[in-house]
Amino acid sequence: MNGRSLSGDIAALASPGGQAAALTAAVALVEVITPVQVVLAYLYVLPLILLSETARPRTIWSFVALTCGLTLSNLVIPEFTPISGSVLMNRLLVCGALVLTARQCLRIQGLQRQRLHLEGQLAVEDLRRDFVATLAHDLKTPILGTIATLRSLSSSRQSREGPLLERTLATIERGQSRALAQIQTLLEVYRNDAEGLVLQSVEVEFTRLVEEVIRELSALAQERQLTLRLGFGEASQWHPHLLIGDGAQLRRLVENLLLNAIHHSLRGGQIQLVLENRSNGLQLRVADGGPGVPEQEISKLFQRFQRLSEERPGSGLGLYLCRQIVNAHGGTIGLRNRPGGGAEIEVLLPQGSAEPPPEGG
Repeated sequence: MNGRSLSGDIAALASPGGQAAALTAAVALVEVITPVQVVLAYLYVLPLILLSETARPRTIWSFVALTCGLTLSNLVIPEFTPISGSVLMNRLLVCGALVLTARQCLRIQGLQRQRLHLEGQLAVEDLRRDFVATLAHDLKTPILGTIATLRSLSSSRQSREGPLLERTLATIERGQSRALAQIQTLLEVYRNDAEGLVLQSVEVEFTRLVEEVIRELSALAQERQLTLRLGFGEASQWHPHLLIGDGAQLRRLVENLLLNAIHHSLRGGQIQLVLENRSNGLQLRVADGGPGVPEQEISKLFQRFQRLSEERPGSGLGLYLCRQIVNAHGGTIGLRNRPGGGAEIEVLLPQGSAEPPPEGG
């Protein structure tokens, strides 16, 4: 038991608190045996710094109050002597220095806590990105294999098995393709958040791009008995719309907007896409015939993983990716409910080169 007690005492003395207590006692002793005109109380800074490594703010301020009391009490201990103004001022300056040192120690403590918090957040974010990238890679491989097998099976058996098998295989293929698209969206969102969206800007004929996306998604729209219509506003007639931007990212933007409209439209409805030149850029409006969006949800709609309903298809990332793409092009995106029912997403894109707006703008 004595051995354990001795070990505990040694461990206590070896801790920052134990070392601070020993140093404080040593400085107080030296102060007592030193003439009052000699001020050594500034040495209390050493145990204060040691104590600030682990102590709470309340403990640090208690220590400052104790050392200031010891510094001033040395004017009358061990014996009272007439106090000169310079001696009193020196000791008051030492007390002020101890207070300032304590404030700096607490400030450093706060900065260290912030640093540790940020490092923890970065570590979690790195782990999340690694997890997402690994999971997406592992999921893409079997999906790609399934799609390739379905296409091969469809081409080899179509003539022998009839239209029923063809429709079944086509349905399975579309489902796997949508799953693959969601995985790709997930990867793009996390990559853009981590590295920023880097554009490869060229001149893009936006009207033809929109028409190509409409053709690619027409089969999905027909499956849901939806009609896709492209209009040109007041111009009424087809004409090209040119802008400077990243063609691949703009295609991704239109695809996600149209898919969102398809998923939220009621069967037998109509989806309208309207392209118009504005004084400040090119405007694209995508209007669906769905139930609309609750007003309290509109401000959250372009956030990551935000979904209106668990019954709706999608990952809640499509509109978030749209916002990333639009922001990178220096444009704006928003949603409003239509008076006659349904929702309309409006995108405004500069037609020349533009600097991206600041984050959160």
